[in-house]
Amino acid sequence: MSILSYLGRHLHLTSSYDPSLIVHDVAYFSGSDAHVNHKLDIFLPGPSKNLLSPSSSNEEESQKKIPIIIHIHGGGWVRGNRKNEWRGGPVIGRTCAKEGFVGVVASYRLARMSLISFATWSLIFGLIILITSLILLSWQLITGYIIFMCAAFAYNFLYQARIPVNLDHMVDDLCRALVYIRDHIHEHCPQADPSQIFLSGHSAGAHLISLLILDKSHLERHEFSLSSIRGVIAMSGIYTLSSPTHDSQNNIRNLIFRILYSSNLRYPEGKTMIEYSPIEYIKEDNELPPFLVMSARFDMGLEVDARRFVEKLRQYNYQVEYYIIGGMTTHGTIASKFSKNNARRHFFTFIRQNMK
Repeated sequence: MSILSYLGRHLHLTSSYDPSLIVHDVAYFSGSDAHVNHKLDIFLPGPSKNLLSPSSSNEEESQKKIPIIIHIHGGGWVRGNRKNEWRGGPVIGRTCAKEGFVGVVASYRLARMSLISFATWSLIFGLIILITSLILLSWQLITGYIIFMCAAFAYNFLYQARIPVNLDHMVDDLCRALVYIRDHIHEHCPQADPSQIFLSGHSAGAHLISLLILDKSHLERHEFSLSSIRGVIAMSGIYTLSSPTHDSQNNIRNLIFRILYSSNLRYPEGKTMIEYSPIEYIKEDNELPPFLVMSARFDMGLEVDARRFVEKLRQYNYQVEYYIIGGMTTHGTIASKFSKNNARRHFFTFIRQNMK
C-alpha cells in the first residue's frame, strides 16, 4: 500500500469496504517474459449484495451469475498502477464490489518517457520550483530538484535493464488479463460469470480498451471471444493519437499533447500512430459491444476527441452513449472521485442495461 493510500484510508478519504474481500497481486501471466506489472487485484462483492430484485429467493441468490468489470488505469502510458488511488483504480474496484459486481483492476507494462517529453516536463516543473525558490529565498529547493531530476533521467534513459515497451505489449497484457479472468475467476468467485465482462478504462486505459475492442486482431491473437464482452466504458480517453484536442493536427494544443504524451509511445516495426488510433477501426458491418463514453467538464481538450469518436460510432449505427460529467470534474477526478461524481450513476446504469 502506498503512503498516499494509507493516509487516505486512515483519514477516511476513501470509501469503506472490507479489505478482506480484496484478492491482491494475482499474477495473470507467468511466462518467460513475465513482468512485475503482470498482476491484478480482484474486488469481491459482499455476501449481502444482490443484483436480482429484492424479492429474489435464497435459491435464486445462490445461483445468480455475477458480471465482471475489468478496469484499466490511466497515466499517459508511462505512469500509474492498479493500486494508485489518484489514478482511480482502487476506488472503481471497490465501488463495483459495493454495487454487487466483481471488480478487477489490472496493471500492465508501461512505456519509457521520451527525451523530449522528459525535457518539457522538467522545464515546466523547473520553472515552478524556480519561482517558488525565489519567493521563499530557498536555493536548497532548486538543488534538491536538480538532484531528483538527474536521478530520474538516469533511471529512465540509462538503466538498460528496462526493456522498451510498445503499444502491442500493453494490449497483449490486457488480453492476457482477460484470458486469466476467463479461465480462473471461478477460483476466486464461483458465481462470477466470464461470459459477462465489462471493460472500463480511464485516459490511456480508455485508449487501450477501445483499441483492443475495435482492432480485433489483438483478441484473435489470444483466442479470446469478443462475445464475452458485454460493454465498453471509456472515461476521458484518447481515440486519435495525432490530434486528440483539436481537428487540426497542427493546432498548438495537439502539438503540446504529442510532445508531452504521444511522443512516449513506441510502435512495432513498420507501424505508426494511425494504426493505434481506435477511431480508425470504426467501420461498417462490425460486431461491436455497446459503448459508454464519458468526458470530464475540464478534460484538457480531450472532449473534442470523445465527440468525434462518438459521432463516428453513431454514423455506422453502433450503440453508444455519451455524457459530460459536470460540476468541477477534471480529467483526473472523473476516475479518482468516481464514487462521488455522476460518472458512477451512468457507469452502473449502462452495465445493468446491458448485462444478461
